[in-house]
Amino acid sequence: MTTPPASGSHPPARPGRADDGRDRVRGRLMQQSLAALLDRVRGAREVLPHLAALEQALGQQGSRAIEKVPPHWLAKICSQLSSLPLPEDDVPLQDLQTRLLAALRGQRSEQEASDAERTVVIREISHSEFDAAIQGQVTTPRPDEP
Repeated sequence: MTTPPASGSHPPARPGRADDGRDRVRGRLMQQSLAALLDRVRGAREVLPHLAALEQALGQQGSRAIEKVPPHWLAKICSQLSSLPLPEDDVPLQDLQTRLLAALRGQRSEQEASDAERTVVIREISHSEFDAAIQGQVTTPRPDEP
């Protein structure tokens, strides 16, 4: 028999998933800091439309909005954010930048892995190796090849 959680305590989060409430609060804090930053720079929302879209998404979806950013926008958003004077003491903005850069690195790692899978290695082989390959026999590489 399991014991119910004590009053005032939060139920355990599902493995691999952040708590929805904390996600929303975290996103709203990021959104408020980003909004204040964009307000300080005149015309920023017009000049930096991807960042302005992220500002709205953070308010609506919480910090999970970062995970939903289309891959082709991530680099643009990171570039736009880094073009602004980020206050070092603004924790939500620093958190936003860290999470965006991590998402960008993850996207690039996935692209590199995908590119590596698509790499075709072509090498010359002897007629006997070719015949063996056609017949489905396993051959070992020649000593002069990696």
